[in-house]
Amino acid sequence: MRLAVENSHTALGGNLLGRDIAGRLRGYILSLYSKLIPVKAIAPDLGGEGELDRALLVEDALRELGLRPTRVDAKDERAKGGVRPNILALVPGELETPRVWIVAHIDTVPEGDPSLWRYPPYEATVVDDRVYGRGAEDDLQGVVEALGLVYALRELGLRPTVPIGLAFVSDEEAGSHYGLRYLLERNVWGRPDEDWFIVPDAGSSDGSVMLVAEKHILWMKVTVYGRQGHASMPDRALNALRHGMRLALLLDEALHKEFTEYDDLFDPPVSTFEPTRKPENVQNINTIPGVDTLFWDNRVLPSIAPERVEKLFKAIAYNYASMNEVRVNVETVARDEAGSATPPNHPLVEALAEAVKATRGVKPRPRGIGGGTVARYLRRRGYPAVVWMTCDETAHQPNEYARLSYIVRDIETLLYFYTSHTWKKLQKLSAAGGAAQ
Repeated sequence: MRLAVENSHTALGGNLLGRDIAGRLRGYILSLYSKLIPVKAIAPDLGGEGELDRALLVEDALRELGLRPTRVDAKDERAKGGVRPNILALVPGELETPRVWIVAHIDTVPEGDPSLWRYPPYEATVVDDRVYGRGAEDDLQGVVEALGLVYALRELGLRPTVPIGLAFVSDEEAGSHYGLRYLLERNVWGRPDEDWFIVPDAGSSDGSVMLVAEKHILWMKVTVYGRQGHASMPDRALNALRHGMRLALLLDEALHKEFTEYDDLFDPPVSTFEPTRKPENVQNINTIPGVDTLFWDNRVLPSIAPERVEKLFKAIAYNYASMNEVRVNVETVARDEAGSATPPNHPLVEALAEAVKATRGVKPRPRGIGGGTVARYLRRRGYPAVVWMTCDETAHQPNEYARLSYIVRDIETLLYFYTSHTWKKLQKLSAAGGAAQ
């Protein structure tokens, strides 16, 4: 495992940490990256062997920090070792609750086309302030921030005010069936007033965006059946592609006309309906296709029931089929409901906002997104969850990177958050019946 360094002269930062500890922290972060990036952790659904090798490294790192990790494995015979590992650890606080968990996923997507990478995707390459490599941001940044926070606390000799929970989960990139959803099914956490969650898996370049809501994800498949024939004799065929295009335009118009709800918490503030994947219908140019398929990626505001969108797809499609000679089939490929938003005035959101403002000098902005994170599964169970970290959003791209300065600043913000005396004030309010649950 080689750590390649080119022209590294980044400012260490570290207002809360002090320059010496910030420097050691930076070295610790780089040592983690040098071990974690070279170890592939790709789900079997995406062509990999799973996360076991990377999980073992994370377990070792936790033990080196003096913690006692607990493994909660989901069985999966397709994966190395036959398991998909999930790791839990807890740092005690002065108070017993709330326990505020940092949830980071240890799996990554494949590297894609290697020719598009300037640096080797499975080697940690440091250039100035950036660490390049597959997973450097998504979500190894979350992993190293969680471990780096405990390292910084130990270096400073501090005890957090509230307990720090650490959850390193598998399978986020392929549906979380063997990861966070598996942990929720096993009821590893307590009540929603006892366990709160920060998910470092998305954010903004200044650290001001705190994601408290997500849209429903609804993927639809629309297949049109006509009659295949020779392109020189269209009168003997029924062109499924032509009818598929006409139907797609009708669906596009109907969806945007029907679902006009607006919510400025989100960016964009409306539901989106995008035709995306179109599988090949014939292999040669001179054949009229008898079957045509189109997939739709719909990101639906939480105020709209996904069933309404499904019903409209079917109504438009089947009405089109009845007025033409074609047959149409509509399928729901995936439906992943978002759950209720974490209220912007929830104590978790307010405490993190205070920490961001105090350490970054920026005004925090609770927002919603169309993308999906594991926070949606927590919110569906009633748990408060905020998705937050500082990043340039390079996930899944060639030359994915994370910035060392962002990571150090995030750890400073989390230090402020976990050691704040605000928690004791909230506990007094809760005892008096005045705190939000």
